[in-house]
Amino acid sequence: MPFVSSDLFFIDRFGRYFIWAIFAISVDLMWGYGGMLTFGHAAFFGSGGYLVAIFTTRSGWFLPIPLWPALLLALCVVAGFAFLLASLVFRGRMPLRGIEFALITLTIAYLLEQYARAGGEITGGQNGILFEDNLEIFNFDLHRGRGFYALAGISLFSIYLISRSFVNSRSGLVTRGIRNNEDRIELLGYNVSKLKVGLFVMVSVFAGFAGALFYLHDGIVSPSAVGVTASTQVLLWVALGGRGTLIGPIVGTIILQHLTATLSGTLLDTWLLIIGALLIAVVMIFPSGILGYLGRGSAK
Repeated sequence: MPFVSSDLFFIDRFGRYFIWAIFAISVDLMWGYGGMLTFGHAAFFGSGGYLVAIFTTRSGWFLPIPLWPALLLALCVVAGFAFLLASLVFRGRMPLRGIEFALITLTIAYLLEQYARAGGEITGGQNGILFEDNLEIFNFDLHRGRGFYALAGISLFSIYLISRSFVNSRSGLVTRGIRNNEDRIELLGYNVSKLKVGLFVMVSVFAGFAGALFYLHDGIVSPSAVGVTASTQVLLWVALGGRGTLIGPIVGTIILQHLTATLSGTLLDTWLLIIGALLIAVVMIFPSGILGYLGRGSAK
């Protein structure tokens, strides 16, 4: 993009799309490959932003701390929370599946959003938290324009490679088996609960990392970051591009967000109707998403 356009705002916008695409990949791993629909994944996306903001702007005990250690600590907290939640949900005598798991994640997102609104000095309440740090390494600006685009692109490419490596591994094969027939995988002797917990922690860390970069770039994080709206929006990106493909969620994110940004600036009153109609048409024509349809066509 920097080679074909000199518009820094346009380049910066695509950097945002790349960060959102990381979020979409994390959902695709859980939903598309693991068969576990998560209705509240923004809880981890937004938590990454909130935790970095708290660690870098609040005072007391060991706070504040520098940006990059704060980011690492935030990801550790996200991983710990995801591990605790997944252990409660996937282990025990009656582990949750299907709609029950989806409702649990939806509830978590709703509760976190309400806490963020009522968190007072900790979360900033309705106004959220303004960041005091910019994204930079060794005084090299990564906060806007080409620098942010490069950071977002490298991050997306790295997460994609890690995800592709996982999908192609033995654990990834078993994960797809869980999606298709969980009971059979258990009968074959695999520890399904352990695999689910590990997958959930991994995708939550991916989402938290994306959220931290996204809201650092925006300069503010507010309660909607962890809420239900963001959680359902990412499902549209994955469904549009094609779940269970990794590339599909990236394509779906970029297409839908670019259309939204373009149409909302020109068709102020009708852009939502147009986006909605396009989504309905795509789902009816390509129920497995754009990349899912193309993949089946090439296989034939």
